Amino acid sequence: MKIDFTNINFEDEVQHDLNINDLNFKIKNVCNNLPALNIAKNSELLNLTIEKTESFTQHKKKFLVFGTGGSNLGARALVNILVDQPDNILFFDNIDPLFFQSQILKLDFATTGFIVISKSGTTPETLSQLGTIVNIANEKNILNTLYNNMMVITEFKDSPLFNIAKKNNCLLLEHQDDIGGRYSVFSNVGMVPAIIAGLNVKKIHEGVVKLLNKNDFNNAFKFAQMFKYSVSNNFSSSVLMTYSDGLNYFGKWYLQLWAESIGKQNRGVTALHATGTTDQHSQLQLYLDGPKDKFFTIIKSNYKNKGLLIDSQLMKDESIDYLVNKKMGDLMHAEQDATIDTFKLNGFKFREIFIESIDEENIGMLMANSIIETIAACIYFDVDPFDQPAVEQGKVLTKKYLS
Repeated sequence: MKIDFTNINFEDEVQHDLNINDLNFKIKNVCNNLPALNIAKNSELLNLTIEKTESFTQHKKKFLVFGTGGSNLGARALVNILVDQPDNILFFDNIDPLFFQSQILKLDFATTGFIVISKSGTTPETLSQLGTIVNIANEKNILNTLYNNMMVITEFKDSPLFNIAKKNNCLLLEHQDDIGGRYSVFSNVGMVPAIIAGLNVKKIHEGVVKLLNKNDFNNAFKFAQMFKYSVSNNFSSSVLMTYSDGLNYFGKWYLQLWAESIGKQNRGVTALHATGTTDQHSQLQLYLDGPKDKFFTIIKSNYKNKGLLIDSQLMKDESIDYLVNKKMGDLMHAEQDATIDTFKLNGFKFREIFIESIDEENIGMLMANSIIETIAACIYFDVDPFDQPAVEQGKVLTKKYLS
C-alpha cells in the first residue's frame, strides 16, 4: 500500500501549534496500545475463533448475520473484497420490515446458522430481529433447533442478549469490552463472518501487524493535520473515492468510523464516499467545479489488462479506436489515472492510495491505517475518538415512543 499526497507543501499548508509534538506522542501511544489493533497479534485467540466458527458451520447451508453499525459494517467490508461473492451469507443491519420479512420467511431454519452480534446486548434493532425469528420458531415448534443453530457475540455481562444466549445454550463468543463496536473489525465480530465467507483471516491480521510493525505514523499525521492545521484551506468535507467494487462496503465502514468518532462539540469534518467510475458521471462535476472546500482521497488499484476483452471489430466499425484491442480493465485504469491527473492539473489537494490488489492483507492494512488516522484527527480536534454521546437521545426517544 503506497500513499502519496499531491499539490501539498506541508511546510506551507500545515500550521503546527506549540503542542504538536505532545499530540503526536499521544496519538502514537493510543494507537500502539489500542486493543482493537493489537488483537491482530493474538494468534491463539484467532485460531480459537477459527476452530469454533468451523465447528459452528457444520451441516449448515446458509448463514445470517444480525447486527447494526459496527456489528455489521466491518464484516461486510471484509467479505466485500471477494470477487466471487458468497451466496451463503446474508447481512441484516437495517430493519426495513418488508424486506426483512421477505427474506426470513424463505429460510429453512434447520440448515441456517444465525449469528447475532451486539456489544452491549441491548441494541433494539438486533433484539427485534432476534425476536421475530424466535416467534416464527415458536409457531413452527422448532425453537430448540433455532437456538442450537445460533451463535451470539456480545459482552459477557448481564444484558438481554447475553441472558437469552445463556438460558438457551447458544454458542457464545465474547465481544471484548475494551473494543468499541466501530473498531471491532479485527475481533471475532469481523472474523467470524469472514471465515464463513472463505477469507484467509490470518492474512487480514498479518496486514494489520505489518502496518503496526512499521511504526510509521507520518501519513496519518499528514492526513489528519490537513483538517485541523491547514493554513490556506478550510476543508469541511473529506471525500473518499474508491474504484474497486470490492471497496464499496469499506467506504460505508469508513463513514461510520470517521463520523461517529470525530463529529462532536461542533467540531469535525464530514466524510463522503464516492465510487469511481460511477460517480464520475454524477458527483465529479460538483467536486471539480463546485465549492473548493473538500479534501480528496482516491484509492486506486492495478486494472491493466484485466477483465474481459472488448470486441475490436465492433469498436472499429463505430470508430471507437481507443477501445480497440483493450480489456475492460484498461478502461478502468485509464479512468482512474485521468481523474487523478485532472485533480493535479486543477491544483486540487488530494492523496492517492495505491493498492496493487484488493486482498486480505491489503484490506487489513487499509482498515488499520484508517483507524489510526481517525484517532489522530480526533486527538488534534480534542474530541474523544471512542464515545458517541449525541446518538443516545434518539435511542431514548425510540424506546419512549414504543412505550
